[in-house]
Amino acid sequence: MKFDEKSIVITGAGAGIGKVAAQNFASRGGLIALSDLNGESAERAAKEIQDNGGKAISAQVDVTDYSQVKAAVDAAIKEYGKIDIMINCAGTGKPIFFKDTTPEDWDYDINICLYGVLNGCHAVIHHMLERGEGRIINVCSDAGRVGERRLSTYSAAKGGVIAFTKALAKEVARNGITVNSVCFGTTKTELIQSMLDSVPGMEEKMLKLYPMGRLGTMQDQANALMLMASEYVTFITGQTLSSNGGYSMI
Repeated sequence: MKFDEKSIVITGAGAGIGKVAAQNFASRGGLIALSDLNGESAERAAKEIQDNGGKAISAQVDVTDYSQVKAAVDAAIKEYGKIDIMINCAGTGKPIFFKDTTPEDWDYDINICLYGVLNGCHAVIHHMLERGEGRIINVCSDAGRVGERRLSTYSAAKGGVIAFTKALAKEVARNGITVNSVCFGTTKTELIQSMLDSVPGMEEKMLKLYPMGRLGTMQDQANALMLMASEYVTFITGQTLSSNGGYSMI
């Protein structure tokens, strides 16, 4: 699977799945423009790619701020002359029962997980329409398909991303642009691993929910993103791929 000279923008790529995906795309010839709310993390991730012979630029971006997202997209176009693939990977949620939430909590999940995707898609869509080609991949979660307790507004935001992905795909399909979403099950990122380690027996309990008998790795999810961004996806748009070890099968 090659991405030679493909310009790829990835949000939320200073750590976790986004960072591993950026490294994988770069090792296969991709021209990477990565961003993260933590600018230092984004810069370090880009330097690691450069040190390994790849091409990468970085930016500090709050995905809830449209102007920052647009500036990062414009910087990628200036650096590489184009954007072939946009991956909206930034996202997070606060585990809390809905009865204990406040409107501020709702805004937190929705602004990052839903508005962050809207901002990323809008910032790049005019460029892709002008070129008559492009791929957009919106990172989602199984929470958006089946719901998760203590993640009610996060589930709502991710469900919104799935619906938005389908709608946008219908709008731009005739312009040579595909728009798909990828839903992840529980993945052993640095943050999730620290949570698992903090509660004895938690990981063993969670494994019972996964038919494959393990949780996802960041490489698993990078593989799913590369699959949906690859040249083999020629007639797929508006779809939701779950990379979840069989956790949900809908």
